[in-house]
Amino acid sequence: MPPRRRSPLDRQEPVQQCRYCVSRHGVRYLCEPAKRVLDALVARGMSFNMPTIEFPDPIPVADLGLDAGDQLLAQVVVQAATVPAAGVIRPAVIFTGRTIYGDPLSRWLYAGDADDMTRLSALVADMTDLAVRTAAKGGT
Repeated sequence: MPPRRRSPLDRQEPVQQCRYCVSRHGVRYLCEPAKRVLDALVARGMSFNMPTIEFPDPIPVADLGLDAGDQLLAQVVVQAATVPAAGVIRPAVIFTGRTIYGDPLSRWLYAGDADDMTRLSALVADMTDLAVRTAAKGGT
């Protein structure tokens, strides 16, 4: 068997944090074409940053379009979780709670990576602060 030909990839510095498995390792597990495909998929997925629309102003209650299926919450529960995704443990958040009638709400699971959780945290903080500031000014 002929000796393995050295690749320019063999001389690279160790990876700080692998974008695919979120661990630290120095061995390159992907060939260049596979890496390009995965990089393109990650870039495409990240182009949609958050599956949430952030509004710059609170929505007046008259414009919300609430109907009989909407619920007024008495309790909001947010739970930290982890979920396996493609063999990698990812951070997640579960949103649930109870209605004003005491009925439990369904649970919504949002899983992502550390950056997704940071953006979600900032989004929730920004929107709750906006709601409080607007209500203090007498806005509806």
